[in-house]
Amino acid sequence: MKVIVSHDVDHLFGRDHWFRDLIYPKLWVRSLLQGLKGEISWRECWLRSASCFQRDRHRIPLVMEFDRQHGVPATYFFGMNQGLGMSYYPSEAREVIRLVHEKGFPVGVHGICYDNPDGIRREYETFRDLMGFEPCGIRMHYVRYDENTFSWEAQAGYRFDSTEFDKAANGTIKAPYRVGNMWEFPLCVMDGYLTQSLEEAKRETLARFEECRRNGMEYITILFHEYQFDQAYSAIRDWYVWLIESVEKSEEDSFISFEDAIRELEEKP
Repeated sequence: MKVIVSHDVDHLFGRDHWFRDLIYPKLWVRSLLQGLKGEISWRECWLRSASCFQRDRHRIPLVMEFDRQHGVPATYFFGMNQGLGMSYYPSEAREVIRLVHEKGFPVGVHGICYDNPDGIRREYETFRDLMGFEPCGIRMHYVRYDENTFSWEAQAGYRFDSTEFDKAANGTIKAPYRVGNMWEFPLCVMDGYLTQSLEEAKRETLARFEECRRNGMEYITILFHEYQFDQAYSAIRDWYVWLIESVEKSEEDSFISFEDAIRELEEKP
């Protein structure tokens, strides 16, 4: 199979959440509860709680370097709006987006307005006007969508979306399909819906790969939130390292970008 890797950029800087939302109080409470339950170590609990005082909450340079070393043409999705704990402004993201783009990685929009065609179009135009080039595609924050979202995205000018996700089944096993002039790439494996234990996450991921093979899937789409490439999230960071290194060594699987997958799909009769 051909593996498409992507990163949603939910957080950029420590200041993103001071006086803008309730992310930090929720983070402190959740980390404490996970520590008490033994789901994470007390060291991780402390590191997660202290992360709000760091200048940078993202780990984009580290993840880009790791992806580059392993030949992963990953796509990075950045917010052009605020909501549901994604609170940085487009202007604050400009330099980071430029860095990612200059390093040769595709960049798209991490959308908020899934149920409003004008809002979807504005996010597209905000990115274009901010950066001077078109976003490569879109994924909605919290993978939210309704029966109109994808057609509105196509009308706005997006080449692809990768939002469709069956949360109850931990990922939609479905091949890419057209929506007007746009391609939809359903998500197959998402870090946030894996068991937060390294060995369990590995088993769940292998099961998803095998399910995709049984269904004759040609492409499998992976989401890893790059801020977790950190010792504060050691299990899910190690899962990502294991996954990338496993695909790199595999004789059955290889990496591909959304753009190259679209070219292959459109060349088929």
